Amino acid sequence: MSAIQPDRRTSFLTRLESVLSHDFCPCANRWVYWVKNPMWCLGIAALISILCGVFANPQVFLLTGVILLVLTLGSIWPILCVRGIRCRVEFNKRRIREHESVPVRLVISNRWPWPVWGLSLVNGFQSSSDESTGESAVAIACVAGWSESEFLWEFRPDCRGVYPLQAPTIGTGFPFGIMRAVREVHCEGALIVWPQTAPLNAMPDAADARQCEEHLTDRRAGEFGDMLGSRLFREGDSLRRVHWAQTARQREMIVVERQATATTAVRIVLRLDREADRETNERSIRVAASICESLYRQHAYVECLVSETLYVCNGSEAEFRRLMDAFAQIRIDADRRNESGEPRRDRRAHGLFEIVITPEACRPDVQLATGRRIVVVEHIGRAEPSNTRSWLTVAGDADWSRQLSRLWRKACHAA
Repeated sequence: MSAIQPDRRTSFLTRLESVLSHDFCPCANRWVYWVKNPMWCLGIAALISILCGVFANPQVFLLTGVILLVLTLGSIWPILCVRGIRCRVEFNKRRIREHESVPVRLVISNRWPWPVWGLSLVNGFQSSSDESTGESAVAIACVAGWSESEFLWEFRPDCRGVYPLQAPTIGTGFPFGIMRAVREVHCEGALIVWPQTAPLNAMPDAADARQCEEHLTDRRAGEFGDMLGSRLFREGDSLRRVHWAQTARQREMIVVERQATATTAVRIVLRLDREADRETNERSIRVAASICESLYRQHAYVECLVSETLYVCNGSEAEFRRLMDAFAQIRIDADRRNESGEPRRDRRAHGLFEIVITPEACRPDVQLATGRRIVVVEHIGRAEPSNTRSWLTVAGDADWSRQLSRLWRKACHAA
């Protein structure tokens, strides 16, 4: 019995807290939120003390003086402190993925002889869903006077993008929180956060994956394309590949290695839609990035159409980074519609195995007759896939990575 009572007490306190913190009149917030600022409360208190001093007792003016002193000090001191500091942010890495951590260095120099208290860094390091909360990325208790202080913290982005997302600011409301003074922070470089990807260890079994001299890769040596390098002659090498100038210089047979044809040629088309929620669009981007990365790692010729820009990966690491950077910089609002308001018409691929990734709201049934493979991403929260006609349908549950890996193996006949 004694063990049950604490649980009941905790449950009661939890319900009481939810009732006390519940917003019963959200429509009235715009009219009452100004009360949260202590400046207005102190201003009303000063006005009431003045009236009491005039009509009741002049000694109340002493309280009025104290309130005005607090208002003046709380308004001027933060501005004075912020004018004496300089701040910069440095990233220790150039690129990471979602939910990975990176050390961030914050350097603050204070040219005033007195310390600055209660600094906090805001804006630029929260996702769009967290910006409205006004939470700070990092808070600093004190920066000593006439000093340059360095702070290091682990930043773990939960959404793709180029950070900082907007110009960060550092500010303080010390000592009374009446007014908050801010100053812009200088950022040295930017952090590119790639979307999270799922491991896919299969290749699509497509008739279009034919040997073509236009689809080459420099990750493997072959008989076509540009020259990759040279090596010693091995038994079975063709004499046409002998580099006679190097052979004469080295006094042993040297052959030239050229690019090889890609084993599979695939075009990925990413389509986003206004009717889908943001998280579903983000998951569509992760699915597209997963497919592109898996094909690239398996030496396939990959084309990806992102925001009406065509990116080609034929085995170059620089081209792969450029494609993943494009995934990180996609603006969903800008990618949904063109200026005329009509859905964008994707340019068709000639002789490529084409895969279209799209949210559920963007119905692709009409395009199935053209031979495209459609990958539909269901709305978040839908536990079971719908009856949408598609090549792959990713249900809207939480474990999308494992689900995509399983569906991809079945679709590629590699289960």
